[in-house]
Amino acid sequence: MACSSASTTASSEEEKKEQRLIDAMFLCDEWKSSKGGLSTFNRELAIHLAETTSGSMNIHCYVSRSDDHDREEAEQHGVNLITAQTVPGSRDPLDWLKVPPPELRNPHIVIGHGRKLGTPACHIARVTRCKWIQFVHVFCEDLGKFKESTATAVTDTIEENEERHKMEIELCKAADAVVAVGSRLQQKYSRSLPNVEVEIITPGIVEKFCNESVESREHPGVLLRTLNAFKSYMFMKTFNVFMFGRATFEDLTLKGYDIVANAIGSLGEEFELTFVGSSPGDHRNVEQWFLQKTCIKRKQITIRGYCTEQDELKEMFHQSDLVALPSRTEGFGLVGLEAISCGVPILVSGESGVAEALQNVEGGNTVIVGSDEDEWARRISEVSSQSPEERQANARQLRENYRKVYSWKAECERFNRLIENVVKTASGEMNIKVDVNYLKPEEQNIQTGMLATETVRCHEVQQPTASATSPASGSVSYPKTDLQAHRVETFLSIIKGSFHSVELHSIGECNQFKEYAKEMKLIIVGASDGSLVITVKCESLMILEDLWTDYSSGHLGEVVQNCFVTEKILKELNLAELRLKATMDREEYNACKMFFEKDALRGW
Repeated sequence: MACSSASTTASSEEEKKEQRLIDAMFLCDEWKSSKGGLSTFNRELAIHLAETTSGSMNIHCYVSRSDDHDREEAEQHGVNLITAQTVPGSRDPLDWLKVPPPELRNPHIVIGHGRKLGTPACHIARVTRCKWIQFVHVFCEDLGKFKESTATAVTDTIEENEERHKMEIELCKAADAVVAVGSRLQQKYSRSLPNVEVEIITPGIVEKFCNESVESREHPGVLLRTLNAFKSYMFMKTFNVFMFGRATFEDLTLKGYDIVANAIGSLGEEFELTFVGSSPGDHRNVEQWFLQKTCIKRKQITIRGYCTEQDELKEMFHQSDLVALPSRTEGFGLVGLEAISCGVPILVSGESGVAEALQNVEGGNTVIVGSDEDEWARRISEVSSQSPEERQANARQLRENYRKVYSWKAECERFNRLIENVVKTASGEMNIKVDVNYLKPEEQNIQTGMLATETVRCHEVQQPTASATSPASGSVSYPKTDLQAHRVETFLSIIKGSFHSVELHSIGECNQFKEYAKEMKLIIVGASDGSLVITVKCESLMILEDLWTDYSSGHLGEVVQNCFVTEKILKELNLAELRLKATMDREEYNACKMFFEKDALRGW
């Protein structure tokens, strides 16, 4: 029997622990990184958060599409990968993410990214009434300055990106919390959202790129050694700079590809440029853009298709002598961090988020370049003058220095605290704290000091210390004696017991307060231990405002006094007078008010 009882208790504890776990659901169109930096960031954050919060949080990733390999890899890292079901009449995979998955109908929190994934996050928050954290990855107004308009464009890119910026801001205002990727975006969004505290996550090293043993499919384990030998042989003959991105023609100038191409062209034929990012069938058109827009020669430039596999990307990083990220503006620039993670030499534009992160890293300033073509040419030439061994040693040292400043563990610990705080924030609930502010015993019984109920209740109530506290200042005005403290504890115990009692008619005083709550359209959630804390749920902003008005005017205090201090209570506690004090927290009220205001922004 004892073993059975112990087993039941352990099982019950496990169930309680499971109920306390927070279900956090990331939204993304894919698990792998075939579509660029956002997918990589989402996956890395989910993986490291699962590792950091093991035992306190369940991490789910809700994606438009996945395969068996994706699901197996996610499971290995402690992430539950959920694939969206198709929606009849829609061919847009992002539409499918607007419907909460049957596997997780009630997440505690949903995490969206940017405009495209922020809208599905809003839909899920609206349907499930869960909390919502919104990540921002770009600042659209900056993008519009450098995007090129196509001949068939109906609107110019500045106007178009102004509208996109407004949409980003609308999503941020509706979310429960906003997180920027890197300090550059945090500063920009903080100016656009003066009433929102924009949090920050700076991504850490992408460990998958850190394995020094670069393997090819045909000759595992020897590719890196072969590449290093080849680079040493070619030292002082050719120097190959790689650029990575997606070659949409409106973005070619924005990404600063012309800056590096002009720099390479000016340095001479011993310098070459490999651009990795052409769409299928567009290689020749991309080449023509470089040849027409810059001074680079055809023999100096190689065009490759956009890379969708991380292993292939890693191989190409190691084929380069230098990776360049010359963007005229860049929210963060994850490809730069991937190159740093790979331990290859890199130069990054000072107008990127990764450059701002590197300013806090020892040696980071040595890889930051301005937007001037002559400066890029000079810096590329300086790197080329180093031996391959020296370049590699510097690149690896930069990686280790970056790791010391920005670790996924530290970033995820902060993000975990943010999630916990957001989940705990008000959702229409307010606490009314009731304390005894003053009591006066009956004169004739001061000497004997015995309560009418003391012989019955003494074994039920733990004797408090002499220093009882009030809600506001930490001290109360009743005498600090064990007997008076016991009277207070007995009174609070009676009232709390009546709230928890199944019999609603158990005490008339409590019923009076319930009548007040009914009239105010408040829902009494319960009363907690310690001081008497009555938790009520407001169903609307109007009800919340009415409650706060009653509190501010003193009417709520009168209701509490009249409901709970009756002749019956005074007689039972042998008191001549008992005064109560009701308090409510302004910060809690503001958080509750913000909850309803965000509901309105989400269209609830």
